Amino acid sequence: MQSPCPHCDQPDLTLLRLVLIGELLVADDALLLRLAAVMQACGLLQDSPEPDAPHVALVRTRQATLAYLQRPHANDP
Repeated sequence: MQSPCPHCDQPDLTLLRLVLIGELLVADDALLLRLAAVMQACGLLQDSPEPDAPHVALVRTRQATLAYLQRPHANDP
């Protein structure tokens, strides 16, 4: 039995997903915009449907999330 060739064999999809998620977490604005443009050009991005919740409830939820994230303890490990 031949040993696997890292250049010829298909990469593990789970590993690729983890690497992509890790890169997204540390990416800056410019890189995210380029990635979004590439994904849109490839047809991988779809418009998300409007949420069922009323607009006011959605805004309150986003404001509460933002307020929580801006609290000093939110960024502690």
